[in-house]
Amino acid sequence: MKEKTAPNIPTRERLLLAAQEIMAESGLEALNSNAIVERAGVTPPSFYHYFQNKHALLRELGTRMMLAQSEALRADTGLRITTEADLHAASLRTLRESFKMTRAFRGGYALLVSLRAIPELRDVRLESHAEMSILVAEYLKGQGLSDNFDDLVVRSRLALELSYAAIEMLFETNFKNQDAILSYTADGLVKIYDLF
Repeated sequence: MKEKTAPNIPTRERLLLAAQEIMAESGLEALNSNAIVERAGVTPPSFYHYFQNKHALLRELGTRMMLAQSEALRADTGLRITTEADLHAASLRTLRESFKMTRAFRGGYALLVSLRAIPELRDVRLESHAEMSILVAEYLKGQGLSDNFDDLVVRSRLALELSYAAIEMLFETNFKNQDAILSYTADGLVKIYDLF
């Protein structure tokens, strides 16, 4: 029997932490409300007091992970980009930070999969990427790199989806060729923007 989540943590957070631990150890397939309440050391009614079902719990965790990933992007929006090399360096830095945050997020890989594979959760990823693409487009336009805001939004959205896929690939390949994949992805992002 697995060790129960610490009882001094509020019940809602214990449930979320228990779910993360289960996903990190056994993947998404092992996640169900019975396993979560057993790990959290609470009763089934406690689970349903906070979450309608496991998808509602996954939605909360997915939202938290997407916010953590977007923090890496927000941190880089203060940089000045005047050359292609600047854009590559900023892209690589953001990719590395986003990957680091996702890897540090307990159960992060299972959440990546769930946000792409479970129809009820896709909007968490899609809405986050839509918001971030506007942020990046505003940033690039504000630096005078392009006047075509709508085009920048489309390019930024594609760049975010490529970044997400590269991070997912790193998990799926047990982090093989990590530095090369992140660097090649940054190369691709520079080409997507085509600003210089």
